[in-house]
Amino acid sequence: MIRAHLEWTERHGRCRKQPYARELKPTPGVHRFKLECSGWHSTSSWTKDVTASEAAALVRAFVDAVLFGQDGPVSPDSVTG
Repeated sequence: MIRAHLEWTERHGRCRKQPYARELKPTPGVHRFKLECSGWHSTSSWTKDVTASEAAALVRAFVDAVLFGQDGPVSPDSVTG
């Protein structure tokens, strides 16, 4: 779920394409992802860390959105605001 959320929300600079996210080796308390964006002239990659509390908030927002019938992308702010 976290990977899909990052692919939906993260962008590299002005690139409008959705990146591909791949989870890296687990680290205690952090989910680390490598994101890759293939641009027109070059391929860029970067890492994104998601803490356990951020992951829990994302899952909570997803469950709330399903329960309340929300359409569209889910973020913790869209449900708990």
